[in-house]
Amino acid sequence: SSWGSCQFNHNLGTGYKTRTRQCNNPSPSCGGNGCTGSLKDTGSCDDECCKITHGGLSNWSSWGSCQCNHNLGTGYRTRTRQCNNPSPSCGGNGCTGSLKDTGSCDDECCKITHGGLSNWSSWGSCQCNHNLGSIIILELDTKQELANATTLHLLVAGKGAQDPRK
Repeated sequence: SSWGSCQFNHNLGTGYKTRTRQCNNPSPSCGGNGCTGSLKDTGSCDDECCKITHGGLSNWSSWGSCQCNHNLGTGYRTRTRQCNNPSPSCGGNGCTGSLKDTGSCDDECCKITHGGLSNWSSWGSCQCNHNLGSIIILELDTKQELANATTLHLLVAGKGAQDPRK
């Protein structure tokens, strides 16, 4: 007969198959001798078998770039690994454990801070221009985002006063 299906031993990665024959080609008759030789044959089928291999995890990949949430000043990054060290085969178990890892990278993220104006400074001293008969007042306007820069505003007081810059 033809070979039977392979009987696997997945723990060892081995297998065997059998075939049988009968003593009927021709069958003995009229006092003839029976057949000599085995009626059953066993052969290897290791090449058809595979050893059960349970999956193993690879090393972690490098960390990805930091993904920042600038509204909160927080961030995270991820890394991955695969179930291929070795890959499961022949009915072996898959890997246990996460294939993705997330870590904090808050130290690389900054929280967005919008600029705001400081309080007004005190009024400057009154400067008189006796030639024009007007009073000029100096006002200092300081903005937080331009801490070292000042803008000078001349306010001319008095009825009919002239701007001395003209």
